[in-house]
Order: sequence, then structure tokens, then C-alpha cells
Amino acid sequence: MGNQEHFCTCSARDCKFHPVNHESGCDLCIQKNLKAGEIPGCFFRLVSEDLSELNEFTIESFADFVHIKKGSKSNI
Repeated sequence: MGNQEHFCTCSARDCKFHPVNHESGCDLCIQKNLKAGEIPGCFFRLVSEDLSELNEFTIESFADFVHIKKGSKSNI
């Protein structure tokens, strides 16, 4: 990919899996998260930049996080 800028909304640029730190795009982050049963932090940051009360990045914690930050305004 050369010097092409990767698309990434994650602000944790110090993470070794962030695309600015290698040439594999988001693949390494996604692979790490899938292996751990987690969701990438960028998904959480789409809901809120405030991750201070977050203890884990699991699917269940994401659902709770959305519910807490957005309330019960679901269109599902």
C-alpha cells in the first residue's frame, strides 16, 4: 500500500494494532478482537468518546454501552 493513508477512526494511535503502526490496515486489530471475543474500540467511540467507565470490549458490553449512552431510542 505504500504511503497510502489507511482509513481508521480509532484515536488510540499508540496501539500496536493501529494501521499507522504497520502495513496491514485494520486486519490485525480485527483479528485480535475476534480472537478475544471483542469488538474494536472504534465501534465504541462511534457511540461516545467517553470510554472511562468501560471495563471490557465484549459484544455484551457494547450492547450495554449503546443502551446507556443512547438510551432506549432503538429503531429496531
